[in-house]
Amino acid sequence: MGKCDEYIFLDNVQFKKRYFENRNKIRTREGWQWITVPVKTKGRYFQRINEVDIENTENWRRNYLKSIEFNYQKSKYFNPYFKNLNEIINRKYALLTELNIGLIEWIRECLNIKTPIKMVSQIRNYTERGSELILAICKDMNADKYISGPDGRNYLDLDRFKRENIKLVFHDFKHPEYSQAYSPFVPFMSTIDFLFNAGRSDKYMDKETLIC
Repeated sequence: MGKCDEYIFLDNVQFKKRYFENRNKIRTREGWQWITVPVKTKGRYFQRINEVDIENTENWRRNYLKSIEFNYQKSKYFNPYFKNLNEIINRKYALLTELNIGLIEWIRECLNIKTPIKMVSQIRNYTERGSELILAICKDMNADKYISGPDGRNYLDLDRFKRENIKLVFHDFKHPEYSQAYSPFVPFMSTIDFLFNAGRSDKYMDKETLIC
């Protein structure tokens, strides 16, 4: 996000169960575990991410925060960050996107990321899918460069982007290693693992590689 001039959230694509839209990983003594926000999916087979309701009948907030506190309370930077996280989780959100954007905005502030953000649903109603959807968004935003994750190599139509004079850049993330609450180091946890253990340490902030 920090590498972009503008960051666009794909909030109008289909919600995927058992993926990262409503859950993430935290480090535990035994390794790692999922922490999950319960959502309403019964009979809602094709709902978009921005249509997903949180299942607020469950007392998930208490269990969610207790799992985080139990596993991170001895981490060096736990106290200053957990207070804000606790406040965000305990707000009464109806939609999953409201909670997710609340968390992302907080993390952006913690990491000093100033990039403007926008939802795809704020641009227009797209019918395109896959590579064509990404290309359509880039054209609507007058973009001349698109930064993709490494998996973009598997589905983006490189020739089509080239014909449209939009340069593709692939973000091949090199995971920094820092001191966690437990050893050995386990990568690819939630960003809160980094915040609780390393704080906002600039020496870890620019380890990713962009490959044209």
